[in-house]
Amino acid sequence: MLFQFFARPVFLLMLSIFVLALVLTGCGGGGGGNGNPGGGSGDGGVVGLSQNGSTNSHNDSRRGTDCMNCHTNGPGTGAFITAGTSIGAAGGSVEYYADMGRTDLRAKLEVDAYGNFYTVTAIDILTPNNMNLSQGAYITIVMPNGSTRNMPGIVSHTSASCNVCHSTGGTQSPL
Repeated sequence: MLFQFFARPVFLLMLSIFVLALVLTGCGGGGGGNGNPGGGSGDGGVVGLSQNGSTNSHNDSRRGTDCMNCHTNGPGTGAFITAGTSIGAAGGSVEYYADMGRTDLRAKLEVDAYGNFYTVTAIDILTPNNMNLSQGAYITIVMPNGSTRNMPGIVSHTSASCNVCHSTGGTQSPL
């Protein structure tokens, strides 16, 4: 009798829904870390991809500094492929193109509520080949109002930490 209940399609459907709900619950995003959204201490609960409106990144003195210093070479959560800060673009995006004409879009990162953008996911045009070279990317910042700013040069995997150049004391003005 019990076997007949477990073999019924209704039971199998209920079991499938339960398992799916359990899996989806386990895939939630990171928190603010130590009860402090924005990372006033620790790693700030940074997850692997920036999102518009998110406050999972830093909103303190680390904002605008070299993200890769901690998130590739140090104690920060995740090894970032590319990252930076563009305060004025909060709510906008950063686009990575394979061509100067900006017709071959390869990646688009949303800029979070603090003006930070980052990803731990590989971007093919920033991935080094066996000679440690990458094709490189042409970058466009899309502001929340839809206006764009194009970076004139190309960025390779060795220079994808935007705040190294675009910061106070860097070779370029902050974004």
